Amino acid sequence: MLSWIPILGPIIDGIVKIFVNFSNTELGKYKVDGAVTIEGIKASAQVIRDTEDDIGVRLTRDIIMFPVACWTALYSWDTIVALRWPYLMFKVADYPPQVSYLPMAVMTFLFGYATLLRVTR
Repeated sequence: MLSWIPILGPIIDGIVKIFVNFSNTELGKYKVDGAVTIEGIKASAQVIRDTEDDIGVRLTRDIIMFPVACWTALYSWDTIVALRWPYLMFKVADYPPQVSYLPMAVMTFLFGYATLLRVTR
């Protein structure tokens, strides 16, 4: 656009081309990252579908998730009714600090699993 200016034109044109090439490179990187992410999600969904009927995986998942889901439900109940109806509380103990991440990990898996199956079907 400004390349007709005798000395400054080529300099400005070169700077503009550098920025255009840089933005195209960034855009290409985002396209590649997005494609890789989509492929990863599809692969993860396929792994879940492949192991869906495996008795060992189901048993292990149920042994880990059922108590954590019950604990989370009771803990949430206690949090909700603590101020208004303290006599309805179960007084569930906190998780030990070594495994305090477990309830969040299970909830993340459950919500992620539901979302993953909804998105990929």
